[in-house]
Amino acid sequence: MKKLAFLFLILFTVSLSAQNNTEKHKKELSEYFTALTSLKHFNGNVLIAQNGKILLDQSYVMPNAPEALQINKNSAFIIASVSKVFVKYSILKLAEQGKLKLSDKLSTVIPDFPDGDKISIEHLLYHQSGLPREIKDYEKYDNLSLEKTIELAKQESLQFEPGTKTLYSNVGYFILHYIIDRTSDQGYQKFVENEIVKKYKFKNTGEFNNAQFISGFAYGFSNEDGKPVPVAKSSINRFETGNYYSTIGDLYTFSTKLFSGKNIRQGQALKMFGKESLLVQAGGRPGYRAYYYQNLKSKITFIFTANFDDIPIQKLTEDVIHILEDKPYTIPQKINKKQVTVSDDILKQYTGKFALDVDNSQTFTVTLEDHFLYIADKNGEKTKIYPESQNSFFDNPESADVYQFTKQNDGRYSLIIISTGITLKTTRTE
Repeated sequence: MKKLAFLFLILFTVSLSAQNNTEKHKKELSEYFTALTSLKHFNGNVLIAQNGKILLDQSYVMPNAPEALQINKNSAFIIASVSKVFVKYSILKLAEQGKLKLSDKLSTVIPDFPDGDKISIEHLLYHQSGLPREIKDYEKYDNLSLEKTIELAKQESLQFEPGTKTLYSNVGYFILHYIIDRTSDQGYQKFVENEIVKKYKFKNTGEFNNAQFISGFAYGFSNEDGKPVPVAKSSINRFETGNYYSTIGDLYTFSTKLFSGKNIRQGQALKMFGKESLLVQAGGRPGYRAYYYQNLKSKITFIFTANFDDIPIQKLTEDVIHILEDKPYTIPQKINKKQVTVSDDILKQYTGKFALDVDNSQTFTVTLEDHFLYIADKNGEKTKIYPESQNSFFDNPESADVYQFTKQNDGRYSLIIISTGITLKTTRTE
């Protein structure tokens, strides 16, 4: 009896410890998003679960937000590249149905696609095709048909030999969209509707461009001089793929039913995940941010949808996982950067032209004018930046965004841009 009592005590202690940890995480997550929202760096819905238990399921609205920014748990948001989760699922479902093989070459679907005999569907699926991140000058198109998108994709050059590296490619997923459209019996739209929306019983998910009316649609806002401003309609009604809208509830339903075996075989569903048993997809466009994180090892699911784009997404997503893993993190705090003085001789070393490593078509030119640096994008839009140290600069003293210059082996300086929490490396071209 003493042994049984001792065993019961151990089990009770372990159970109580787990319960206390769950309550601790709930409190920390709530405090974190409350602080982030009070600083006007989040407006949207969040759902976080672990081991099948929901730790946070909450709508957050910035203080003094205009009525159009008000949202609730049933609000529908554009999820941008989180739509790639549906594209990946659709390809795997078509493979399960025998309509295609992941080893099939692109040339079997698009015979005249350059290097199509080197690129497999699997390469496209896992961003190993060698195709660039974006179609060249895609910003100048308000809308593109699927056929026109493919014609533009044919003009792109490979960045590396397919299968040898990994480079995130929206171009590759446009092509997967086309493959689904041509391979499925009823085309892309009907396939996603029948195999995902209906089978997972989504309540408010669909293709934004084809929607006549969206119940509870959350219109997108950007930050301009510290104030939320609605984005232009043209910026959200573009491109056929990557333009889905959804709700936090529908996305969570997908995560919970993915391995039920009812809609897709578990082995196929497992191919949605990477080597670390992790499915992560971030989405963003003017006025919107979305995030889908599902970890089969830690049993953590973390999803958010937002209709405000000034969010420190990289830090936010890292901090939430750190909270759940009991690692160090910092509660969001008000930022107030101070300008320092840097000599023109030092500033001159930072001038030049730089291209983003992830998208070489995105260039930035740094110039020195009247003792200050200015950075201009490829369209010529200039931003004045202020030094907070000898090599680190800011454009807004209350923002975490940073422009940082780092000395290379050749003695010249490279530029790192940290924007809305995302670190973007560049290479000097001139």
